[in-house]
Amino acid sequence: MFSNMTPVVKGIIILNVVFYIGTVFIAPGLYDTFALHFFEDPRFQIWQPISHMFMHDSANFLHILMNMYVLAIFGPPLERWMGNNKFIFFYLSSGIGAYLLTTGIDYYEYITWTSEAIEAGATQAIVDQQLFGTASNPNFWGVMVGASGCTFGVLAGFAFLYPNVKLQILFIPFPIAAKWLIGAYFAYETIATLGITGVQDNIGHAAHVGGAIVGFMITWYWKRNSMDKYRWD
Repeated sequence: MFSNMTPVVKGIIILNVVFYIGTVFIAPGLYDTFALHFFEDPRFQIWQPISHMFMHDSANFLHILMNMYVLAIFGPPLERWMGNNKFIFFYLSSGIGAYLLTTGIDYYEYITWTSEAIEAGATQAIVDQQLFGTASNPNFWGVMVGASGCTFGVLAGFAFLYPNVKLQILFIPFPIAAKWLIGAYFAYETIATLGITGVQDNIGHAAHVGGAIVGFMITWYWKRNSMDKYRWD
């Protein structure tokens, strides 16, 4: 696997590992600085929509392990097809798509919650205190970290370019075509984003959906418009 890894994919994995070691073991005080806060939160910084893509859950090593494994498996074929520089653009754009969809949903909830609270007699200061000053509302107080939006973009791009490649996963005794396996995963994430599953977890399902949508759209557009003519090597 590692012998066939492309240079940008390798560089992204190294950067994620550096961020993880640096913010978890060496300078944990920087974790909150690079993780993504809701943009109305006073702790939000302009670089966080990018930096959070290289951050991972400090309490769950599987978070970074699974994201980097997916990138190492599915990223190289896309990078070879796109070219190095275009893959960087694709990867970061998927992460931005994840950020925008998540933030859009959070903002709608923020406006709704704020309006109801103010109508009930609360001041804006009290509302912000409850949302951002305590842990009472993890939707807004909590931070967003992880490369999952980027890797879902990679998965969507792979499924579009190589739909019939057979994939084998643990606990399923037969291979499944990429378009069906990744498509089913996307469908589940969409359902979870809409709250239909009823499962309360700490997973950014909307980020997964946003990253996949952007990754698919970029791949579709470039393939439709003759990628080989516009490669950025």
